[in-house]
Amino acid sequence: MPNYSFDAGLLNPLSHGTRESELTSDQAWLQAMVDAELALTRALVDAELAPKWMLAVCDVLADADQFDLGAIAAEARNGGNPVIPFVKHLGRAAEKVRAGASDHIHVGATSQDILDTAAMIVAHRVTCELIHQLDSLGGTLADLADEHRGTVMSGRTLGQQASPTSFGFVAAGWLDAVLLIVTRLDGMRDTLPVQLGGAVGNLAVITEIARTRRSDAVTADVLDSVLERFAHHTGLVVPRLSWHTNRVVISELASVLAAATGVAGTIALDVSVLSRTEIAELSERLAPGQGGSSAMPHKRNPVSAVLITAAALQTPGLASTLYGSMLAEDQRPSGAWHAEWQSLRVLERLTISAVTGAASLAARLDVDPDRMRANLDLTDGLVFSERVTTILAGAVGKTTAFALVERASQEAFVTNRPLQVVLASILIAEGCTDALRAQIWAAFSYEGEPGQSTAGIDRVVRSFRQRAAVSDRDGIVEAGPLSNDVRIA
Repeated sequence: MPNYSFDAGLLNPLSHGTRESELTSDQAWLQAMVDAELALTRALVDAELAPKWMLAVCDVLADADQFDLGAIAAEARNGGNPVIPFVKHLGRAAEKVRAGASDHIHVGATSQDILDTAAMIVAHRVTCELIHQLDSLGGTLADLADEHRGTVMSGRTLGQQASPTSFGFVAAGWLDAVLLIVTRLDGMRDTLPVQLGGAVGNLAVITEIARTRRSDAVTADVLDSVLERFAHHTGLVVPRLSWHTNRVVISELASVLAAATGVAGTIALDVSVLSRTEIAELSERLAPGQGGSSAMPHKRNPVSAVLITAAALQTPGLASTLYGSMLAEDQRPSGAWHAEWQSLRVLERLTISAVTGAASLAARLDVDPDRMRANLDLTDGLVFSERVTTILAGAVGKTTAFALVERASQEAFVTNRPLQVVLASILIAEGCTDALRAQIWAAFSYEGEPGQSTAGIDRVVRSFRQRAAVSDRDGIVEAGPLSNDVRIA
């Protein structure tokens, strides 16, 4: 029989070459559950609520590969979540290491505590990877913005040529969005909380254990110690209260993930449009065998751009599900929490694939300045209508200037003559001065800076490179082991 449980990414080609599976697979989640359970046990040891010899047991149990993932997954059907069978497997493994060890596993916790904490551990690793990929994407875009600040191209609105801009300014716009989202991800990564509340969120079991086993200490101090050490061992932060039905952290995570995918998708969609045969201003540098068709041998499809756009189109629905799951009743919800699991994981997967794909796409982007200039010439000067209207308004007023240029533009379009020539004739008929007509004639030029694009490019590139300098100084955080900083949310 074929192995139907194995997902090779057949329907998600964009995932290949990324860390998506490594960070979000069932095995990755099982490892995060192991990390959460053992972090809790270690925290209990630190607070003197469990024997010190449990630290050695935890070391033996730390690798999730020793547990039967398939069996845990199958048994999860009986209780409705994977933590219930996992705790039994973990307890049996602990007993093999030392008799009585299972007594100190999953103490004072409920299934949601472990799965929520595991979700935050996974999210921490995912956000670290996304920040790394976005920094790579940003570095490429900063170089493109610098290199092409003088590469003139047509700005387009509503699918039509509008006014001249530069490709450097377009790349700076992409970079600005990347900078905004990577800053949000920084903040999100640093505020992901542990979850520990017990059955109804009030730490009743650990409170009782603290009273009986630590009669020499103030119970509140012991509980604070457990939470702080739990956070320490997971690299997450200490929440003010358990958040079993307060799902703001999940909805905010969904928001930033969907936004990151949207940023990647916007870049990809622009590339896809600008690489059309009729436009051909950008192209995705393809290796042999890439971008082909099953029917048309000549095709060179922008495959990365297409797949990134597809990923971005899927994320709003997933984010919507996670926002809907904020409606969680009582102290533990029936269904809302469960609806988060797959939605969050698929959202994380799509975001990793899209952002990693965008970083690769930008690094393989070919820019054709000659084609950009040629496309500008297609309108016979109509792209300068805004500029010449502004100049003309200084002499005849805004309303009159707009009407004259609008009339000239319509005539130029109908007669297939350059706007520059048609407008010159109209201005002569209107009795405009030679000096004004000369100024208008000179405005039909690609020389000079369109607007304040250079200043805008400089601001965005400078901001990104300042961030990069700080990252280099402090050390770039990648999606590896978590730090052990204790933080209060």
